[in-house]
Amino acid sequence: MKRNILIIIIGVIIFCGLVYYNYLLAQKKIKETRPAPLSITLESYPEIVSLGQSGSFTWKVDSSPDLSTPRTTIYYGYTATPSALTTLDSPEAVDYGNSVSDYYVGTFRLPDTFEQSIIFKKTGRIFFRAYAKVGDNHLWTEEKSLEVISKN
Repeated sequence: MKRNILIIIIGVIIFCGLVYYNYLLAQKKIKETRPAPLSITLESYPEIVSLGQSGSFTWKVDSSPDLSTPRTTIYYGYTATPSALTTLDSPEAVDYGNSVSDYYVGTFRLPDTFEQSIIFKKTGRIFFRAYAKVGDNHLWTEEKSLEVISKN
């Protein structure tokens, strides 16, 4: 009888020791955890485009590999929207009148680099930003601009 009680007590002590050891390992892993990257950058874009010619835009959405985006695009227009945009600002918050449609609807695995050519049909200064929706986040680049010139 005493031997059985001693075995049970030793078993409980070993079990509690293993639980505590597992707890310490879990806490160490939690401290080492880093937030997943979530950003968008314009990799390349033209500074000058001739009227009727295409300009090529390349942008990259960086995230953890388990994420995707249902929409990423270049929003552009002739009116500047230079204010800083946050992850809460949807495309309706800006005054760009145009967007590129190739990656506008779908499921696009991330991280990835996207490329799109745009043909501009009016001269003047074009203001643009790259955009991606990832989860509840609206990702924006800083506003950039290019000049559309006549073909003279």
